[in-house]
Amino acid sequence: MLMRRMTRVVVREMILHIPSEITCSVAIICGKVGQVPVQKILKNGHTVTVFTVGTGGMFDQRIVGSENLPLPAQWHRIYIHNEHLGAYAVQKLIKNSAVYVEGDIETRVYIDAINDQTKNLPEICVRRDGKVHLIQSGDSNVSKSLDELREGLF
Repeated sequence: MLMRRMTRVVVREMILHIPSEITCSVAIICGKVGQVPVQKILKNGHTVTVFTVGTGGMFDQRIVGSENLPLPAQWHRIYIHNEHLGAYAVQKLIKNSAVYVEGDIETRVYIDAINDQTKNLPEICVRRDGKVHLIQSGDSNVSKSLDELREGLF
């Protein structure tokens, strides 16, 4: 009888702890390419493609008297871990081209050698389920919804 109570408690604890450990952090970014894609080969032989995407620069209508000054752009560092998608990014993406990126939000933690402080760098990692799509300047994507944009992706 005592064993049953103990196993029930353990099972209940396992069920309670599982949802807190499972998280889903997905980023969807539409912006312009800042740094052109560069491929890096890691020590384990895998290829990673790195580039930046700038978002923002939109007009803030909440501020009175600002004469619609554009907000500064926010820069996002994109890491593509898929070799084929990375090769596509290197061939097709150029500076200032519009791009749609869908990937996981991950945080890189490192210790700054100068200040001895721990720093967190958020980055967007495009892995197996991620998407990168070049938005052509001739496409009229303004009238399309987000779902229609997703249907055209590979």
